[in-house]
Amino acid sequence: MSRLKVCTSTLTVLLMLLGAEAAQADSIHGFLEYNYGGSLYRNAVATGDESRARSEAFVQRYSLGFDRSIFPSLVLSGGGLFQDSAQNGKSDGVRTKSEDWSLSPYVELALKNPFVSSGVGYRRREESSKNNGVSSPKQIYDQYSLNVGLRPSQLPTLDATFTKRYIYDEKRMMQNIETDSFTWGTNFTTKGKIELNYGGSYSKQQDLLLQSQSEGLSNNARIATSGETADRRLTYQVSYNLGNQTSTITAKGNSSATLYISQVGQMQTLVTNPVNPTADLGQLGSFQPLNLVLPQNQLPPAITTQNNIGMSFTNPTDVSTLFIPVTSATQSGTIPKLENLQALENQFSWQVYTSEDGISWSVPAGLVVSVHAGHNPADPGSEQVGFVIRFQQLNLRHIKVVETPVQLSATAFPTDINSSSIVASSIVSFRTLQASQGRSASSRSTGGVLDLNMRARLWDLPAVTYDFGAIVSHSQVDQQGVSVSLLVMNGISAFQRFNDVWAGTGRVSEEFDQPASGPIRNALSYSVSVVATPLPTLNHSLVYSGRAEFIGGSTTTANSVYLNNSAQLYTGVAVNMSGGYSTATRANGQVSEGVNITFGLDLVPNKNLTLGLSYLDQSGRVTGGGLPDKNSFTRTATVNASYRPFETLYVSGSYSLSMENDRDNATFTNYALSWSPFRGGDLQFSFSYNEALSSSGNEVTRSASPSLTWNIRPGSTLTSAVSRERSSGASSGTTQNTSWSNQLRISF
Repeated sequence: MSRLKVCTSTLTVLLMLLGAEAAQADSIHGFLEYNYGGSLYRNAVATGDESRARSEAFVQRYSLGFDRSIFPSLVLSGGGLFQDSAQNGKSDGVRTKSEDWSLSPYVELALKNPFVSSGVGYRRREESSKNNGVSSPKQIYDQYSLNVGLRPSQLPTLDATFTKRYIYDEKRMMQNIETDSFTWGTNFTTKGKIELNYGGSYSKQQDLLLQSQSEGLSNNARIATSGETADRRLTYQVSYNLGNQTSTITAKGNSSATLYISQVGQMQTLVTNPVNPTADLGQLGSFQPLNLVLPQNQLPPAITTQNNIGMSFTNPTDVSTLFIPVTSATQSGTIPKLENLQALENQFSWQVYTSEDGISWSVPAGLVVSVHAGHNPADPGSEQVGFVIRFQQLNLRHIKVVETPVQLSATAFPTDINSSSIVASSIVSFRTLQASQGRSASSRSTGGVLDLNMRARLWDLPAVTYDFGAIVSHSQVDQQGVSVSLLVMNGISAFQRFNDVWAGTGRVSEEFDQPASGPIRNALSYSVSVVATPLPTLNHSLVYSGRAEFIGGSTTTANSVYLNNSAQLYTGVAVNMSGGYSTATRANGQVSEGVNITFGLDLVPNKNLTLGLSYLDQSGRVTGGGLPDKNSFTRTATVNASYRPFETLYVSGSYSLSMENDRDNATFTNYALSWSPFRGGDLQFSFSYNEALSSSGNEVTRSASPSLTWNIRPGSTLTSAVSRERSSGASSGTTQNTSWSNQLRISF
């Protein structure tokens, strides 16, 4: 109740500041939101042991903001957000009580028009918490900012920003950090399509408790151009990037000081399973957010997957720390509190791998890895939280961490942790610079990248194109010599349509990679495909592809052939079937083979009924390399049906059989029902029921979830939902989990 009084007082002060002009303000907006929810958990095992847990949470959020146009291009805005989250829990007779409180006011003055974009602002964030009657020091973040932007016509643009931050606890006993940062930049494109960019930054951070100071200065410049010949048979792009960075750390107190220097690289990810390439083999792809945990309702046997999250660098780069920020979408927001993530950190497992070519991975000899939940180590004032992974400094081209998704367990999850969704949103790498007591340490790095790409159309019939790419990069760190690497890529592609039915494509490419250190790598890639479309509803394709790499006298090869077929036999009857064989030989003599077969049948007798049949068969074999032979397979057959007799009623069911090496065969039966009788109205009700049966351990899971939403008026809603789940099994016993949530949101 005291928190509510504080909130009411805060909003009253804001209204008094704005109230004198409220009638003349351009807009006043905000919302009030109340969330009440909880859960009941009970687990009884065959031995007779039983555990119980109950938790309740109440979250209040109040937001108030305003925008006022002082002049046509000058806008004053401000406001604030207050949040109070209280949680009570009881687990096996042990009671817990916690409360989190935060207040975030802000005010900004901005001048915006087509030629000028500038402004000044102030933001503050206060956070405090209490656990079982013990209060934690209030954390305070103050930020002042000033920015200037100029957009003159046909002249270089200019952007400059100054930010000053204070990060401290209420009594300045646990944390007291002051940060100044400047950034600037300009860009200009000439009439000859030459693009010029320059940007820089300077930062100074002082830790007044540890008596340390760090400074960083960076400058980056880029020139680029592109064009084509008059007949468009030749196109080209060329760019050169040059940058330098100077960092200094000074330990003025009685202990050493550490500075984290960000290392720029390409983020990458890959998800693998036991049949596909495992942690020590596989090329990472473009980055995508990955869920680090398993859904709570996933029945055994859980699908074993591995999250590969890594970075690649143009030149060999020193790395000693990785940071993986995470998000967790809940009613309290998307960023969990650090102490709540720390309570779960020991349930995750991580392993660090490095690679010379980005395909074959290994654990560096003697590597010692430590992982803990924390803030971005280079930005202590950041709201980001995640996993900080530390190890001895390595010089590398490719690095990744491998994490196997886990099913989190806790007697009660806090309101800011979604137990089925903790997502890795990015990855950042650092090298460290350390200064001993009473001394300073400095580091300077310079690097540049020349990137050239050309494409020429050699023939029109058949369509044959030649593409060429070259990347020359150089770098120098401190007093070390200059490192230069070269990557050259050539390729010829061809396409020919023989007639209305047949078409073919082919490509051969060669890569030459001379890194700054290590052996030279040559790679030859090739592919050919034939596509047949005898009917608009019938398609066939045969694809053969391969790759051979030669590194330091060793050779690795990979080849595959796949046949894909799809047909629309009749209206509402579609079938697809594909199969393929792949083989790879590694430098150590290890040979892996894999066969993949898939089949699918979709039947739609009418618009309300859908039937489906699918079959997946994956098998693999690994031999040689001085290791025991290993065979693996996964086979899954599934029959499913869905029926929608009315627009508001949906019924579905499925039956599947799963076979996997080293596991007993398992069957899964799933039924689901969803009913929403008042669609499109102000009052909406829905009900869903799901029943899942698994032969593995005689697992049975039943869940029911009714929900009600009342659209009181535009922007204001009242939502109430209940979920009840009961599962039982021979080994796991009986588990009952009931959860409920209620939300009232009023916007104005």
